Amino acid sequence: MSFLAPALLAALAAIAIPIVVHLVQRDRRRLVEFPSLMFLRKIPNQTVKRRAIRHWPLLLLRIAAFALLALAFARPFWPGAGGAAAAAGAGRDVVILLDASHSMGYGGVWARAQAAARQAVDGLGPADRGTVALFGSTVEVGVRAASERAALAAAIERATPGAGATRYGSALRAAAGLLESSALPRREIVLISDFQKSGWDREQEAQLPSGVALTTVPVGEAATANASIVAMTFARQEAPGGERVTASARIVNRSVAAIEGRDVVLDVDGHREDARQVSLAPGAVGTIEFAPFALAGKPARVTARLAADSLPIDDVLYAVIEAGGRIPVLIVEAANPAPDASLYLARALAVGNEPGFETTVASVDRVTPEQIGAASVVVLNDTRPPSGAAARALDSRVRAGMGLLVAAGDRSSWPDGAPDLLPCRPAAPVDRSGTTGGALGYVDYGHPVFEVFAAPRSGDLTAARMFRYRACAPAPGAAVVARFDDGTAALVERKAGAGTVLAWTSSLDSYWNDLALRPVFVPFVHQAMKHLGHHAEAKAWRTVGETIDTADLSGIRDSGLGIRDSGSTAVTLPRPTVLTPAGKTVDFADPARNTFMLEEPGFYEVRTGGEKPGEGAAVAVNVSAGESDLSPFDPAELTAAVTPGAGSAATAAAQPLTPEDYERRQSVWWYLLAAGVVLLAVEAVIAGRFPRIAQG
Repeated sequence: MSFLAPALLAALAAIAIPIVVHLVQRDRRRLVEFPSLMFLRKIPNQTVKRRAIRHWPLLLLRIAAFALLALAFARPFWPGAGGAAAAAGAGRDVVILLDASHSMGYGGVWARAQAAARQAVDGLGPADRGTVALFGSTVEVGVRAASERAALAAAIERATPGAGATRYGSALRAAAGLLESSALPRREIVLISDFQKSGWDREQEAQLPSGVALTTVPVGEAATANASIVAMTFARQEAPGGERVTASARIVNRSVAAIEGRDVVLDVDGHREDARQVSLAPGAVGTIEFAPFALAGKPARVTARLAADSLPIDDVLYAVIEAGGRIPVLIVEAANPAPDASLYLARALAVGNEPGFETTVASVDRVTPEQIGAASVVVLNDTRPPSGAAARALDSRVRAGMGLLVAAGDRSSWPDGAPDLLPCRPAAPVDRSGTTGGALGYVDYGHPVFEVFAAPRSGDLTAARMFRYRACAPAPGAAVVARFDDGTAALVERKAGAGTVLAWTSSLDSYWNDLALRPVFVPFVHQAMKHLGHHAEAKAWRTVGETIDTADLSGIRDSGLGIRDSGSTAVTLPRPTVLTPAGKTVDFADPARNTFMLEEPGFYEVRTGGEKPGEGAAVAVNVSAGESDLSPFDPAELTAAVTPGAGSAATAAAQPLTPEDYERRQSVWWYLLAAGVVLLAVEAVIAGRFPRIAQG
């Protein structure tokens, strides 16, 4: 029990009044008048205090009345939500949402969060039920609807901060679901967190049901000092026997103070390769470039480590890099090509390194089926298609998944007996050489070939001048992804089996247009080759909370291990073994797929056979970079957003209660005052009817 005005407890000293009354001597003798006192001897009258209390019930009645009055004026109440519910005589169902994201590991934040959770458990009344749930990127229920405080407290003690990112919306929806079936008259969510901005998306749907109160308990620190490694980039150069890779680490200082001379170390496959130092001003971003290291044929596990601070989990960044894959491209020219017909195209492909391109140039009369079979992309550059065995190889390879680019220049044609692969049939050229030329009037920037140009200042495709191009009516099923300003199709796409065919209705040199002289030409060619060659950028790392399938990993996909469906018959093959960075084996929850969730940072190993530790396919996993930003937001903003009728009495009830709120709701003083007045009335009746008793 607590008191709103504890100073008034000094009035308890008034209980001494009846005690003093009972202990003080009173003269009860009656005066008798005599006609004369001259013959009586004068004796002094002595006052003697009584040594014993003769009427205990009356004394206790008076003491109790004074004590109740003093307690009433001190305004007592029971603190905590449990006391409020106990005073109201109603049970509650309380979900304690404890933020266990990785930002809660900063300094002493987690200790304060556990203390706040224990205090919420201590506030539960005898009729209340509680649930402890931990949340980050996912929600984990520790103890469900328990009335025993010991079980709830034990779940709080066992909890530790995880590696996930904060997601308030999903946590509140899960808590509301836990309370949905509750039959208790009061339902409440106690949210304990550091309330960082990155965890709250104001656009997400997270409305609490009517009648569910939300109490927020912030435990974060007002001033934080945290630096983290948020990314790494890798520049590659060809070298004898492999590649030379230069790694660069991107570091963000989110501290209120500068960092000076902090060590940054680069490890490759467990060996220290280089070390640097970084100094950054408050809020600054810097890049540290390490010395190049050799990359052979197998993937390398790369780790960048920043000297640890108060949040060490984001001071390490893991990555897996593979030797740069190269896309083989076969350029087929006309039998009598124009001078330098493939010069610009070949030079554009020569500067690519992520991925690189292996370029071969052949004449249409001399190209062989073996050359076509070895290519991932074939470019028919201003020429007719090959004939004979080469034509059949081209048709089968495209339908099997190879890419084909047709540049319909001056020497381009497509005979009737050629493979049926063209997205559109080229017609006579449109000549605009007597003017300033045409331009691209429509571009589908959502298409993989053009998506790199969608961002501002990423290159202007419409600046290129088009002096000649062919009219080309799209075939059924083909899609036009770019048009000239007069509406003529410029780039047309068609699927042929598993392969993709693109038709560019102008040339790839400087004769019919000046696109090859523009800065956009190189990225345009690279994007087209990657799209036609089905090139997928290998992820250097993934983020905690992602779910992946081992079949999508390089090496695992080629081995064919796993579970696949062959027609109507399910064929079960041996499953790979997945080890977490802590060395534990992952259990696949889905019996039909080899999928699993990434729950901790480090290197996951995927083994398909008898590989030794460190030899299986590796998946690098890092914590969310956004979670490292510890900037908080006002919890009242969250409460107002998720509570129905924000600004009404329902919302006010969801706010943390002050001592005045608890005292006003419980009104214990009124009962004490009434009891004291009743006792005083009883005492007055007794003392009036029995005066000898009143006198002690």
